Amino acid sequence: MISRVLAGRYELLEKLGEGSLFAAYRARDHETNALVTVKLLQPAFADDTALAHALKQCFSVTSPLNHPRIARILQVCEHEGQLVLVTEFVRGISLKERIRRVAPFTLSVAVDIALAVAEGLESAHRAGIAHGDLRPHNIIVSQEGLIKITDFGLLPALQASPLAQTAWLTRAAPYLPPEVSEGWQVTPAADVYALGVILFEMLTGGVPFPADTPVAVALRHAKDPPPSPRAVNPGVPRAVEGIVLKAMQKLPEQRYADMTSMLQDLRAVHDALRFGKPLSWSPLERAPVSAEPVAPNRKPRPAETEDTELRIIKYLARALTALAGLMLIALVIVWFWITRPVKEVPVPDLQGKPLVEARRLAREAGLNLVIRQEDYNEQFPAGTVYLVQPEPGTSVKAGGAVQVWVSKGSRMVEVPNVQTLTEADARQRLVQAGLRVGKVEEKVHPTAPAGMVLSQSPAPKQRVNRDAPVDLVISKGPALPPVPEEPRERGFELVIPVKGAPGEVVQVRLEVQDALGVYTILDESHTGGEQLIVPVRARGRNVIFRLYFNNQLVHEEVRP
Repeated sequence: MISRVLAGRYELLEKLGEGSLFAAYRARDHETNALVTVKLLQPAFADDTALAHALKQCFSVTSPLNHPRIARILQVCEHEGQLVLVTEFVRGISLKERIRRVAPFTLSVAVDIALAVAEGLESAHRAGIAHGDLRPHNIIVSQEGLIKITDFGLLPALQASPLAQTAWLTRAAPYLPPEVSEGWQVTPAADVYALGVILFEMLTGGVPFPADTPVAVALRHAKDPPPSPRAVNPGVPRAVEGIVLKAMQKLPEQRYADMTSMLQDLRAVHDALRFGKPLSWSPLERAPVSAEPVAPNRKPRPAETEDTELRIIKYLARALTALAGLMLIALVIVWFWITRPVKEVPVPDLQGKPLVEARRLAREAGLNLVIRQEDYNEQFPAGTVYLVQPEPGTSVKAGGAVQVWVSKGSRMVEVPNVQTLTEADARQRLVQAGLRVGKVEEKVHPTAPAGMVLSQSPAPKQRVNRDAPVDLVISKGPALPPVPEEPRERGFELVIPVKGAPGEVVQVRLEVQDALGVYTILDESHTGGEQLIVPVRARGRNVIFRLYFNNQLVHEEVRP
């Protein structure tokens, strides 16, 4: 499948994973040059025309959803009779995989993820669309920490295929509320229940009702009371425990009335964690309003004090009347201030716009642009806006703030060719490309001048992470000729017996050949029978001594 082009424009680049219904691929849209996710039905359902038709209807209902927490549906088409679903590409892993790797999460991380999911669900519920299949498999956590919900509204389509129902139920059963398992009624209350289960799983590392079969799981959801995450993880505060238990009530009417109510409690927990407030409250136990204590019966006061009490009561009555009048005036002023007509303006579409242009568009719309975060992004060039909140088209008060996320460009960069450059120029070129110099090794080279880069690793044009090290090999220039070694001086003592008759005069000559050449050490007349002791200083190895009597060579010796 890899490298195939579907519907004339979507080239499959990499398989991302498989679910009960779909196999997902990372693909490139040749018309926009953007990365997208392409989902194809599993081979078991490829010929199920009823399921394909039902899925098309579901996608047509959910495609208008547009929220930063929801992966957008870009196109639904066919290729050679095969259903092709094209959605926004989100680089990351599923929440289920993240739970498998690191759960239980810290409290702040679990609450932040639940808060992000609740924001997306609230937007969909306002549009009249429930997810119905909310589970960690359908929640993607990107490398930048963004949360995206996928596969909205597919549950009604599963009724068209018993085989699809069975395959789906294996994964979905741990997150389905009792009413969905019994009657397939998809309502926002089902998403509230599922989010409670997901929050439980993030905090404890396991689902609340484990069992061997989907049917056994569904029975436990219907009969067993919801377990407390605090009993599994003592670090869970009462407030978060109450949110989980309230969301997982058996009857829909006993859960949160809507996702907005649950979102309010999650935000309250988020703010408490941020500002160090207590979390001892619980949405299951709202504190009753305490009544004022009844004063005990007092004994009658003496008659002479009645006039004094009467004056005090009248004085307090007049003061309270005046105070009430002032409060009424203040309330009227506040009411007029709050209810005065305020101009609202729509948020412009800033996604994909350069930051300078986005600032201009926001200013022209009467809004203040606030940069929420700058992160690497594979889909948007550096300096462009890749996320906007509130979402484009939303009406906000004039002068309000619109938050944007700005791309720092791709996390991957191409390694430049720094070979033949000087070391200083190579360092500058690598820093400009977002890389850094790693190990530097020097080598002798017969022709390259000293300081020139001979080779690099990684090689040019390879794509690596930003700030990755690039190792360099630098020339030391040609090797210098060897310096001749100064010959070492050595001392010798030669014993020379003069051969000849007693009293006979003999001319004795001694020659030495060493590293400095050939030279005569001794050239004297002596008489036969004498014994000479001659000290000699010579340099180098293999010194040669030649002894002459009357100019005749009589002895030659080599001293190593």
